[in-house]
Amino acid sequence: MKSRSHYHAALAAEYALGTLRGAARIQFEQKMQEDPELAAEVARWQEAFTQLDNQITPVIPPASVWKRIQHNLALQPARLPAPATRPVRAYMGWALAAGLAALLLIPRLLVQPEAPMPVAILASSAGTQSGQWVVSADRSTRSLLLTPINAQNIAADHSLELWAIPPGGKPHSLGLLNTQQPTQLALAAKMPDAGFTLAISLEPHGGSPTGQPTGAVLYSGAMAL
Repeated sequence: MKSRSHYHAALAAEYALGTLRGAARIQFEQKMQEDPELAAEVARWQEAFTQLDNQITPVIPPASVWKRIQHNLALQPARLPAPATRPVRAYMGWALAAGLAALLLIPRLLVQPEAPMPVAILASSAGTQSGQWVVSADRSTRSLLLTPINAQNIAADHSLELWAIPPGGKPHSLGLLNTQQPTQLALAAKMPDAGFTLAISLEPHGGSPTGQPTGAVLYSGAMAL
């Protein structure tokens, strides 16, 4: 049952992000009509994505960028193609060169890094803290990006520490967080699997002195993907 709920949470994230398409999206929408908890999970993801979008400041490119684009396009009046005068072998040479160029470019296209994928929403554990945290994973670089959304500030003599908790296991620290801006954490161990719990605790400045949470758990949530 627990693995099934994690599966539905992952689908909810994909649905809210817009990556769940086709027949799978239609079936998921039908499931939402029958499952209020699933619909609420989708609403939480949609609200988190909306808050993230609102935090992005639009950047207007300078005029020099548009001039450079126009220069590179080299806009000129269209001219009719000249009659073919070269032998067929010349065109075959061009086709072969184009094919080789494509073969050289395809590997580069295939290895383009993917954008971090949202994998969890960490909400207030006791309902007393404001805001939430969106956790995104970049599996190619084995790192997590934690973005605070209206998160409550903490005193200067304390730190927020992120923990990964396997089912039935002990917490292990993933690093300290900045409440004012997104924090990227490079993971020394492997990426937490779906079903792991991520938790943020309030610790003394610099982190827990024991290697285990010593303060209150302020935010928590399960890895969905």
